[in-house]
Amino acid sequence: MNKGRIEAFTDAVIAIIVTIMILEFKTPESLRLSAILTQLPYLVSYFVGAMFIATSWYNHHYLFAKTKVVTKAVFWANNAWMFGTSFLPVATAWVSRDLNARGPEIFYTIAYTVWTVAYIVLTYTIVHANERAGHPEVAAAIRAMPVTHYFTRWQFVIIQIIAQVLALIFFPALNLVIVILLIIWVAFNSNDDSDKLFND
Repeated sequence: MNKGRIEAFTDAVIAIIVTIMILEFKTPESLRLSAILTQLPYLVSYFVGAMFIATSWYNHHYLFAKTKVVTKAVFWANNAWMFGTSFLPVATAWVSRDLNARGPEIFYTIAYTVWTVAYIVLTYTIVHANERAGHPEVAAAIRAMPVTHYFTRWQFVIIQIIAQVLALIFFPALNLVIVILLIIWVAFNSNDDSDKLFND
């Protein structure tokens, strides 16, 4: 299966998702600068979503730059990842209506969880495809990714789940804080060769 076509298709889907997110930003009726403050909740949730997309894309690019093979399983795992990512505009728009409302924050957590599971499945599908094709160095590089390490260490995942559940019970807005802190950590922790891949 042609890797370039899948990357191009994925990039197009991600571009559409980002476009939908910014289109949710409403232009204030007033011409006063202070009127933009009415959109502050959406700006906060949009910032989290934009960081989410950027970090996801960076790591996705690394996966596909590294892989030597793209199987049918990888194709469908990638579709599942895009499916999980496509919920982000709805979650971002809904949570912005009230950053401390439990219902939207729960939905945001569900969307984030679906995306996480899809990313783990995609990662392991690519790892196993490369191992079967005789490219253990690719599998090793992907397993060495900090985000892969995090998602496969149940202790960290359980701590995150407990933190998010407590946040949703007592102060739902903290859920977005937990998500953005994790995104920032992932954004600044990547394999040493990722910049070299991006410069090719």
